[in-house]
Amino acid sequence: MDAVLQIQERTIEGKKVKNLRNQGITPIHLYGSEFDSASMQVKMSELIAVLNLAGFSSPITLNDGNKNVIAFAREVQRHPLTEQIIHVDFQIVGKDDQVEVEVPVNLTGESPAVKNLGGVLIKLMETIRISSKVNVVPKSIELDISVIESLEQSILVSEIEVAEDVQIVSDESFAIARVIPPRIEVEEEVEEEITEGEESEDQVETDESADSETDDKSEK
Repeated sequence: MDAVLQIQERTIEGKKVKNLRNQGITPIHLYGSEFDSASMQVKMSELIAVLNLAGFSSPITLNDGNKNVIAFAREVQRHPLTEQIIHVDFQIVGKDDQVEVEVPVNLTGESPAVKNLGGVLIKLMETIRISSKVNVVPKSIELDISVIESLEQSILVSEIEVAEDVQIVSDESFAIARVIPPRIEVEEEVEEEITEGEESEDQVETDESADSETDDKSEK
């Protein structure tokens, strides 16, 4: 657990919290099933660095100067205009607790459908939800796309291999990655449909004109 964040008790509440943010301090909230919720604060620069390192999937060690607790970042609030982090909720957990977290999916290898057939790789899921004990939460899931050999072929959640002490919570029927036909083929199909449609409309107009001429001759 290499993500460590120094925290301090916060006594300022309400609208006055804005003054903290102006000083480079971000308010945070701690909670847990066996932990009394607490209002704390951290240096904004340190908070950003730790969140960039751990994200929402890796445990973070919070240190208040006296003791360490293990936590996961659960909710990050941002300013609607500046995107600046204005508040973070942390869930305190025990090292033997079972937790559910979103783990990033990293695609590795090269798909023959892309290399040989010119297909386009589409990543459909950025994260997978897993359940495991805190001390064995994987930092990421590595997914080898070299098994995708044909166009329109997908890799499903059910095909992911994880350690025995890790369980996948995400729907196993969901597709994580897929290779679709090259865009040029799609554009050609669309152009053919448009051309066929225009020809049909021209034929209809020709038939209508012929019918109109026939009607005119009949009236005369």
